[in-house]
Amino acid sequence: MSLSQIQHWLPLLTDNSPFLFAILDTDHNYVTVNNRYCEISGLSREALFGRSDTDILGAHFYSSLKAYYDRALSGEKIEAEITLDDHRFDTSLHFSLFPIEQDDNTYIVFHAVDTSERQQLLNSLKESESKYHKLTELLNDSVLLIEGDIIVSANTASAKMLGFNKASEFVGESIEQLLTSANKTQSLSETIIELASEQSLIVRTTVNCGTRAELILTVEKTHILGSPAHLVILKEHKKQTKNENQIAVSQVDLLTGIYNRHGFTHVIEKVIKDDIPFFMLYLDIDNFKNINDSLGHHIGDRVLKEISTRLQKLLPKHAIVGHLGGDEFGILFPKPEHNQILDQLSEKIISLINQPFDLVHFSKRLACSIGSVQYPTDGSDARSLLQNADTAMYEAKDRGRNRLIKFHDQMNKEARMRLWLEIELQKALQNNGLEVWYQPKVSARDFRINGAEALVRWKHPVEGYISPARFIPVAERSGLIETLGKVVMREVFQTVKEWCNQGILPGRIAINLSPEQFGNPQLIEYMERLLKTSQVDPNCITLELTESAVMSDGEHAIQMLDAIKKLGFTLSIDDFGTGYSSLAYLARFPLDELKIDRGFISEIDTLPKQITIIENVINLGKNLNMDIVAEGVETRQQAMLLSSLNCDSIQGFHFHKPQPKHEIEALLVQNKRSR
Repeated sequence: MSLSQIQHWLPLLTDNSPFLFAILDTDHNYVTVNNRYCEISGLSREALFGRSDTDILGAHFYSSLKAYYDRALSGEKIEAEITLDDHRFDTSLHFSLFPIEQDDNTYIVFHAVDTSERQQLLNSLKESESKYHKLTELLNDSVLLIEGDIIVSANTASAKMLGFNKASEFVGESIEQLLTSANKTQSLSETIIELASEQSLIVRTTVNCGTRAELILTVEKTHILGSPAHLVILKEHKKQTKNENQIAVSQVDLLTGIYNRHGFTHVIEKVIKDDIPFFMLYLDIDNFKNINDSLGHHIGDRVLKEISTRLQKLLPKHAIVGHLGGDEFGILFPKPEHNQILDQLSEKIISLINQPFDLVHFSKRLACSIGSVQYPTDGSDARSLLQNADTAMYEAKDRGRNRLIKFHDQMNKEARMRLWLEIELQKALQNNGLEVWYQPKVSARDFRINGAEALVRWKHPVEGYISPARFIPVAERSGLIETLGKVVMREVFQTVKEWCNQGILPGRIAINLSPEQFGNPQLIEYMERLLKTSQVDPNCITLELTESAVMSDGEHAIQMLDAIKKLGFTLSIDDFGTGYSSLAYLARFPLDELKIDRGFISEIDTLPKQITIIENVINLGKNLNMDIVAEGVETRQQAMLLSSLNCDSIQGFHFHKPQPKHEIEALLVQNKRSR
């Protein structure tokens, strides 16, 4: 492969990758780079030609890697990890270098991945622990964090209230060694687990404490690294004091330092109790998951903290802001002077979120969807107001994102419709009410059937057939998608066995795996049981995954894909070109088939350049020993073009629509006779 070919292929194969790819000459200058360098620098690929790390990533970056570049140019293949400290961020970089000889010249190939998430998460955890410690030390009440019945941490006020010199004297002890209640039928730790947040319990110190006291105990549920835990708050009985301006530790989000969902809900309830009119915004950051998936959760946490800071600077002092969890924020604006304030404030918030965020080596613009409600018009309690604002926010997403949508009653009807679909779908799953249809694929050489894709269909007893576009998202949101996937898989295994016995199996039958299925390690055990009970040859079945499912967790993906291949199945990437297409995963993962997304096929007639892209994708797949399938083919012209481009298989309405099992069987019998 010549240098010009490398300059052509490297951007084509790596431009959608979140990693750095570059070819460098003997002077360490760029010969060609992928799009990540363009994002970082804001320059075009042509403008980057001949530039160096010093110009684009900084002198510190270059000085850290210069010695490795020299070693690679001397013929050494290198894989290493370094930490770059530019006095703003500590970034760990895992990289590889190897030399290539082209046209009597030596070049080096550079590939780098940001691996700093582990250290950032550790730092974030330490920061959260520090914030928690500082908050609890500000309180006059005793605050104990317990896991099971063991005291994990305690503030200074706890030591004083329980008669100890310092908290370390009883941390690690069982809470039952220090406190007792009048309930003799169950242990104190069991009582704490069952105690609701609005309830309280009278407890007394035991002889193990340095003082005798009667205390009021309240509980808030929390988690420690994903495990359930409880915050136990103790107050002196009959001598309680309450500082209305002090935020209880259980109401603070430790990442951002603002109200958490519990605290924000408490504020809403208080404002409602005082009968103060207000409007509330429910804000969600659009496509925030992509930041966590491609850059790491440490970068995502940094963005969330920056959003919190920006909102607090923008909002007037009497407005309340809370981090409701994940990428969602709530804003409460009491006593609005006029309705226009809502629109004006929303425009400012959207503009604020649209401003670039500094993500270490480059910046990124974000968007947000906002739903709003007003009290008392849109609800009479905190639960209904939050629910209605959330409904309006999802409506904003459905209408194109980056906008405000105000709640109205019709949205509740749509939400009830989604709930009805969920309930009816659950019934269908319990009563075998789903059907598996099949859409044949044909050979691009002679257009004969050479396989099929299994597709789920739902015929409701009253409504008739309900579109998968309606019920699949409901299944994903409600957690029913894994059960649905198992139903389809079980049915396909049985059908493949039957068609093999009848001698009409045309080729491999494809099953779509949802990201939720693929993310569950128990999938392997389930498929092993199906193979054992059905006695199906796994080579007769292809499992299709989307790019986003495979790329969501690289290490887990490799383990799962290797385990699936070990069972004997064929693996296919569905909708290729719509997600994280990159050489990195195509070369690394054990894939057998690549399906070109219908979006490329449908635009062949209107965008001639699509033909070049499709041809390059086909050639790429062939060079990686992968079969190529084109889906969404609807015209003879498209089919003939794909055939001439050496595509392997074609799927689309031009040849066959999805059909019920019995209709496909008749077609397969006819297909067998015509051979």
